[in-house]
Amino acid sequence: MVKKIYTNKLLLSLLLIIGIGFSTISAVAQASNITVTTSHNPVALDDSFHLIYEADSSVDDDPDFTPLYKNFDVLSSSQSTNMRSINGNWSMKKTWDLTVIAKDVGKFTVPAITFGSDISPAIQITVANSTSPNSTSPDGQASIPAKIFLESSLDKTSGWVQSQFIFTVRLLRTVNITSASLSDPETSDADAIIQKIGDDSQYQTTRNGIRYEVIERRYAVFPQRSGQLKINPITFEGRVNSSQARTIFDQFRMSGQLKRLRSKAVSATIKPAPKNINLQDWLPASQLKLIEEWSDDISSLKAGEPVTRTITIVADGLSSEQLPDLIFSEVKGIKQYPDKAVTENRTDSNGTSKGIIGIKQVKIALIPSAAGSYTLPEIKLQWWNTKTNKAEIARIVETVISATGTAANTVINTPNANTTTTIEPSATTLAQPQAATQTTEPPYWKWLSYALATAWLITLLMLFKRQRATNKPAKQKLEKSSVSLKALTAIVEKNTKNHDAEQTKEALIEWAKIFFTDNAISNLSLISKHCSAALSAELESLNQALYNPQKPDWDSKALLIVFKQEQALTTEHQQTSALKPLY
Repeated sequence: MVKKIYTNKLLLSLLLIIGIGFSTISAVAQASNITVTTSHNPVALDDSFHLIYEADSSVDDDPDFTPLYKNFDVLSSSQSTNMRSINGNWSMKKTWDLTVIAKDVGKFTVPAITFGSDISPAIQITVANSTSPNSTSPDGQASIPAKIFLESSLDKTSGWVQSQFIFTVRLLRTVNITSASLSDPETSDADAIIQKIGDDSQYQTTRNGIRYEVIERRYAVFPQRSGQLKINPITFEGRVNSSQARTIFDQFRMSGQLKRLRSKAVSATIKPAPKNINLQDWLPASQLKLIEEWSDDISSLKAGEPVTRTITIVADGLSSEQLPDLIFSEVKGIKQYPDKAVTENRTDSNGTSKGIIGIKQVKIALIPSAAGSYTLPEIKLQWWNTKTNKAEIARIVETVISATGTAANTVINTPNANTTTTIEPSATTLAQPQAATQTTEPPYWKWLSYALATAWLITLLMLFKRQRATNKPAKQKLEKSSVSLKALTAIVEKNTKNHDAEQTKEALIEWAKIFFTDNAISNLSLISKHCSAALSAELESLNQALYNPQKPDWDSKALLIVFKQEQALTTEHQQTSALKPLY
């Protein structure tokens, strides 16, 4: 009896061991059904390659490729399923094809990927720099032969806070490219102002005996903080095709090797403004001028009649948004009516200036009340010369204007008072009433003349109103788009930087009416119907900060970044680029 029990226990143990062995073998077999291969190994840093995963239908779940993102960028992926028959037995095989590109140079492990409870094997891959020790580009990125590479540079290694730095990126190539794109500059200074300068330029150059086609793009960068400014690498993506001719298989311009290039990061030292200069007077420029113009001869003006004075600030190396408002002192005996300032950013068509020239212009109507000479005070503007590193003052010297005659007065009759201001009549106005009183024509001719004159005036008035109704909207739209939009944009940015939620909301609504050409916009929610999803999300956050009783924190910096991007999205469609879309 004891022997029988012992035998049963031994048999049970044997079955348990066999079962465990079978399950282990099954797990190994199941894991071995997943394979991973590469299109080539080693690979170049700026070249894409394929990771191909194959598994039979017994895999537990879809793969999770998240572990790849640490060292690789997944550009695209596709999945396919194949059925096949072996000795009458049908099997199904699934394939996942990933197009990836490495983030850095070195030896990396393509990590194991989980397919539910199943796991793919890990493999090693080598990523080499495309530079050869025998032939390198000035930026250290050319391959052999050097077909395509990026260069980036700053025009100076140090400068003053809020002054202009010129950042240049060049794409040099000996091959054809399609589907090209170029990333926007990003800096370590989150508040830095970055503006593209003009259109892309194209030319040819020779490097190491090789002729290159060059596409050059320039940006003006205005750092807002002192310290070290770093401009991160610019990234180029595009398909390279050495064949000049296109085939029927290239109708969608998707052929060719997908390449990604990175420029070198560049940096500069940003010096703070000198302590002896008030920040309100801090205008670092390579040149700044004050220009005065008059609509008439100021030595022979007439009392009571207006003359227009135009003052223009022209600053080489500053954006128009950085230029201050001018203050005009009161002058006894002269009424002054300044108009709204008009701003503009230009690039020098003659090429003498490499960057942006900021312009701010204001027109002032002046009316002398009586005959005499009037002295307009000096206008001066302090600025910092970035060439000489010295403070300078731009001036418009005292201006003397002279008026003759007597200002005309206007008759005003009110129901509550009999006070009148008389108009001094001219010879013409005196002669007309006298002629009317001395006429000997029959009375009916007079009334007929009045009737005809009245009908003629009514007809003219109707024609004038019709023409005004036709032309006025277009004129107003033009003025708003060219003047008001720039001013409102500056107001939105100013209030956002000041973290003023209420003022930012009001400015955004006025800005959106013009930017999206919709006068019906009266709140932030209506803006969301027109704008991008990114700006809509930030507007919702602003709404929450304004009206949520819990008063959540509002990230004004995030709104400012998205607000600038929103305007860039529209600008992109207006600008022509040598590398389309190359954004």
